[in-house]
Order: sequence, then C-alpha cells, then structure tokens
Amino acid sequence: MKKIALVFTLFLTMSFMVLKAQNSSFYIGANGGVNLSKFKFTEDLKELYPTSNKLLGLNGGVDLGFEINNFTIATGVQYVQRGSEYQTANFEDENGIGYYSAKEKLHYASIPIQFGYRKYFGDAVALSIAFGPSINFGVGGKIDDQIEYFGSDQIEKQNFKVLFGEGVNDDYKSTHMGFQISPGLVYKVNDHSKLKFNVTWDFGTKDMYNPRYKSANAFFENNKGDQLNRTAMFTVGYEYHFSFGDKY
Repeated sequence: MKKIALVFTLFLTMSFMVLKAQNSSFYIGANGGVNLSKFKFTEDLKELYPTSNKLLGLNGGVDLGFEINNFTIATGVQYVQRGSEYQTANFEDENGIGYYSAKEKLHYASIPIQFGYRKYFGDAVALSIAFGPSINFGVGGKIDDQIEYFGSDQIEKQNFKVLFGEGVNDDYKSTHMGFQISPGLVYKVNDHSKLKFNVTWDFGTKDMYNPRYKSANAFFENNKGDQLNRTAMFTVGYEYHFSFGDKY
C-alpha cells in the first residue's frame, strides 16, 4: 500500500506542475483492444511446466492525463484479461503415464501511471513512448485443466474458481504491481481530438501467488519458485483535450 500511495503522490505532484505550465492541456479518453499474455515460471515450477503458451484476451478502459509541450503524464482505469496455457511433460503416478494441461483466464482492474514523450512530425503525426508502474487488482478468474493417461481414452477434466486475497484459501494476491513500456503513434484529428495506437508491454514484478496460500499448500514444498505474468496489449484510443495554454 505504501508503494501505491507513493505512486499516486508522484502523479498528483506532477499534475499540479503541469497545470501551472504554459502550452499544456488536460485530456480524457477511452481505449480498447486485444492482448496476449502468458505466465513465466521460475525454479522448480519452470521444470514442472516447461511449456507456457500465450492466451488471447481483451482490454479496455478510460484515460486521464496531461500534455505539456511534448511530455505527457497519464493514468486511468483499465479492464484487462490475463492468463496463460501451460503443460507438464509426461509424468508417472499410480494411474500410469500422464500429461497435464491447463488454461487459466484471470480478470483484472488495472491503474497504470505512465510518463511519456511525443515527438511530432509536422502538425498531425507523432511518435510516442511512455513508461511507468501499473497497479493491478484481481477481480476473478477460472482454471480449466485436464489429465490424459497413456493407453486410456478417458480424460479427467476439472474446473476451478480462482480467488484473490490474503486468506489461506486465496490463490493469488489481491494486488499485483507491474511495469509498463508503451510505444505508439498519435494522430491529431483537430485542435481538441487525437487518435492513438499503442503496443504496451506489462511486466509483472513479483510472484502472483498469495504467500499464505503457498505456505499452507503441500504442493509448494516440492515445487519451489514464482509465477509471474507477462502481457502485450494492442490498443486503439481517443483523447479529447482541454487547453490550459496556447497550444490548442
């Protein structure tokens, strides 16, 4: 929580500085698109799940920000689907030689805080780059998994609800911190409207698992390691600017 408070304090401080500057504007907007996400495992979990595939999801939300000359500071609220498909290699247990696979889809409310720069070429087109932290709040999710055994036509399928929180039965932490890098293209439609096209990479910085759940679950006694999330988001957005200076 201290990190979240620090990030918002920094955003507000920069915002007040922008309001006092010349050639600045406040903007609101919306965006939407698709994304590809996957899990990154470490240590024993990486050996247990040698294959981790990308999962297609949706994202969208609202933007709030300031632009001063060529610099921007922005935040907002985003809905982001994340997750992954992952598999084990063949394993052997009391039922024979088997193969485990899972598809995990998670839902997040995300608050990014990005500091950026826009380089304009002419009056209408600009290349942009932005970076900063993201605060991700788990909303819900599910796991669909199955086990196939060699020599058998029967496939064991199961479905689980994913829980976020700090309790002993909550799979994942309620809040995850990430770090974003977002290059893009900006097109100025008129004095107040802009379109933007972005690719945003969001890198999870900490283990997703809830520590209490992990310490209580015997599975993690023999399978050490962390589970991180990597997401690439492709978005189209719109901004409407309210001028504070002479730029617009």
